[in-house]
Amino acid sequence: MKKSLVLLCVLCMLTAPAFSGVVKKTRSEITFKGFGRFSTSQSEKLVPQKHWVDSRNDFKGKGLLGGLAGKTVLRSGDFGEITDLPALSVSRLDPKKKEYTVSPIKKLSEEMKGEEKEVEKPAAEKPAESDVKIVKSEFKVEETGESQTINSFQATKYVITWVVEWENVRTGEKGTNSLESVVWATPYTDVIVKAQEEEQKYFRAYMKAIGLDQDKIQQDVLGTNWMSMLDGMNAAKGRPGVSGSIAKGSGEMKKIKGYPVLIDGKYSVVSDRPQGAAGEERPKGLLGGLAKKVLKKKPSEEEAKEPTLTYHIEVLEISLADLADADFQVPADYKKKG
Repeated sequence: MKKSLVLLCVLCMLTAPAFSGVVKKTRSEITFKGFGRFSTSQSEKLVPQKHWVDSRNDFKGKGLLGGLAGKTVLRSGDFGEITDLPALSVSRLDPKKKEYTVSPIKKLSEEMKGEEKEVEKPAAEKPAESDVKIVKSEFKVEETGESQTINSFQATKYVITWVVEWENVRTGEKGTNSLESVVWATPYTDVIVKAQEEEQKYFRAYMKAIGLDQDKIQQDVLGTNWMSMLDGMNAAKGRPGVSGSIAKGSGEMKKIKGYPVLIDGKYSVVSDRPQGAAGEERPKGLLGGLAKKVLKKKPSEEEAKEPTLTYHIEVLEISLADLADADFQVPADYKKKG
């Protein structure tokens, strides 16, 4: 009887659903000009349909907007988050209080509608054309030939430059958006190839769930996730966002041979029109309302030279693991809140 029970347990272990998954540790630091600095250390595990991340965050905000963000989207402390794509849900864990909340995954268009209650336009009305005209757009990737070991990864250095010159035909404002991203990429090993495949499966499924379509590697090295957040906080409208010229760089991105293990980027917006000038559009919502107050403050000469956004991302470790559903469950001793 005991022997049969042991055999049954072994059989259950062998037939239990397990998936080829990824375990990854990263460290990041992002600085928003005049707004604050956000740093985070993360441990992740994922399979194509589920993702768990434990993070230790620290945000040092500046001014009114920085203070607000520190209490909402960029909070300091230890956090956990489980994304379940089949269930279209996100569980957010508070390790300190041993509590968690569950919220649905919504498409980004739905989130935007919830944040800004716009007056409905007649069905026959066509969307207004953009006032922003792209005058010039250049995107290139250069391999430098430099190499070094970073966090046990042998890596080669690449430099991405992206310059967009634009003009607002309504206000007359002209400006230049520029990005320089230094990428250190390690050669593909069997482990990294498989890990990247699993990451991309999950990332594409997640982006589809929220109604977007972009490659994860591209998003990381160009910092478009942080630029998008910056656009949402930025008080100066009537200027181009971050997506207009990215598609043109997809061919150049193929020059990067290997998996990015360290990324240093800086993004700047230079304009001949001061923020808060007459006729300039302002964002709606809570952040936008507060932004109007800080527009009156003229940046110092030193602040004016700073990049609008800088980001530093390091991969500390990456490996494969057999992960099962049990690896993506809220701990039993956590209480559901709300």
